[in-house]
Amino acid sequence: MTKKDKIAKAKKLFQKGLDYWQEDRFDEAIECLHKAVELDPEYLDAWYNLGNTYYSGKGDFDSAYEYWQKALELNPDEIDVLYNLGNAHREREEFDEAIDCYKKVVAMDSKDHEGWNNLANSYYGKGDIKSAIDCWRKALEIKPDKVETWYNLGVIYLELEEFDKSIECTQKALEFYPESDNLHSLLNAAKRGKEAQK
Repeated sequence: MTKKDKIAKAKKLFQKGLDYWQEDRFDEAIECLHKAVELDPEYLDAWYNLGNTYYSGKGDFDSAYEYWQKALELNPDEIDVLYNLGNAHREREEFDEAIDCYKKVVAMDSKDHEGWNNLANSYYGKGDIKSAIDCWRKALEIKPDKVETWYNLGVIYLELEEFDKSIECTQKALEFYPESDNLHSLLNAAKRGKEAQK
């Protein structure tokens, strides 16, 4: 079989694997994707989706990690792979590893709001509140209308007993989502905290 034929067959197997994945037939998806990378070892999307299938379909982080790493060997700047690795590390509370992934994302695209937001969440999970706040502020420079980011800052400032800042952030979030019960609860908690501080 020529290299061109192998690549063509790998693409068909890749598509078949994605179809199986969509049908939640993960074992069949894995089989097709494995065959695709055997035929074309430089098929980045197949390595990436092999990792995705192991992770989200089978709950097997170790295998997913191996295949995502292979994808990164082919292209170290593959943002989708870095995101998935970062998300998986964060879910596993491996915050330093998650931080490394998201730092690479924002280094490649400093205007990536989600990259900054995920980096902030990872710093917060690690207990590095100052860095979390800095990253959420950076995210808001990019997308000032993101309610979740304003909410996160409001919560952090409430925890730090910086009630004026919590109120300010929560009121900003309410401008975009005035019917949110969570935001109203947060605002009330910050106001009560401020009153108790007097």
